[in-house]
Amino acid sequence: MTTVNRARPAQKPPPRNGWTVAARILTAIASLVAVIQPALGITTPVVMFFAIPLTVVLARRRYGWRMTGQYYAVTFAVANIFENLSISTGFPFGDYYYPGSSPRIGNFPIQVALAYCSLAMVCWLTTAALFDNADQRLSDRNNPARRVDIVALPAVAAAMMTMFDLGTDSVSSTIQKNWIWDHGGAVFGVPWTNYLGWWFVTYLFFQIFALMLAGRRSVDPGLDNRRSEPVALAVAIYFLLAATTMTLFFTQSDSTVTDAVGHTWDTDDIYGTMFTFNLFGPVVIVIIAVTRIIRSALIGAPERAESRADSSPLFNTP
Repeated sequence: MTTVNRARPAQKPPPRNGWTVAARILTAIASLVAVIQPALGITTPVVMFFAIPLTVVLARRRYGWRMTGQYYAVTFAVANIFENLSISTGFPFGDYYYPGSSPRIGNFPIQVALAYCSLAMVCWLTTAALFDNADQRLSDRNNPARRVDIVALPAVAAAMMTMFDLGTDSVSSTIQKNWIWDHGGAVFGVPWTNYLGWWFVTYLFFQIFALMLAGRRSVDPGLDNRRSEPVALAVAIYFLLAATTMTLFFTQSDSTVTDAVGHTWDTDDIYGTMFTFNLFGPVVIVIIAVTRIIRSALIGAPERAESRADSSPLFNTP
């Protein structure tokens, strides 16, 4: 007697396309820039210029054009509303302003808004790595963890965004004067309200995005929504952005800087504190995220092998 095991169709990964190549090239360039930037004495986060187009590509690969467009529309709108509100009233971040005459929407520079949206996507995808791709299960009504993930993902992503700002804001504002805090603050010239405001605002648009993902009727099977690469590249960018600030501790000479209220700070103290916080903040997050990505790949490998084996008919003759 001959028995035939009817095969389950093997799930093939999406084919490599131009978006995959573009994402890898942009990540490679950003990595190279991060390596050579300290040697050239560049203190501005040049990596962010590559992160802006890269996050668009990663979001498109992960969610498709429609959802990507909705994400950037919501994030851009919410960021501009609260930035302009804070510049005018002090809520929710505190009293500050952007010097110079760069193109703006109200009082908020457009290039900063774009960087803000891109950093948010990096933090969101990195959080997805921590939550084992829970962003792809938000629309699954049969998922028992859905009600937890739909709130936990935005909350943790917002915390990661705030964590990044805590490790960079004192350098960007007090030393580099990219924005000025009118009344200074205890965190090397930055007020504590800035970080509470960052968490509140980023949680707000992350929560809106989570609800949009949860409301999807279906997920395009042609997207890379089950592959780890878009998430892994986002984790790499999160690390590079933090590392850009960390290297300043070793490359910049010690001096003093004065904030808007006349308080004098030692730059070596600022760089050293930012280095320490990034080392035991964002870098630890990256280590955990990379570990979870690798573990998921190793756990999934036997399942994929079994799926491939089951896809071929087996004829067993006693």
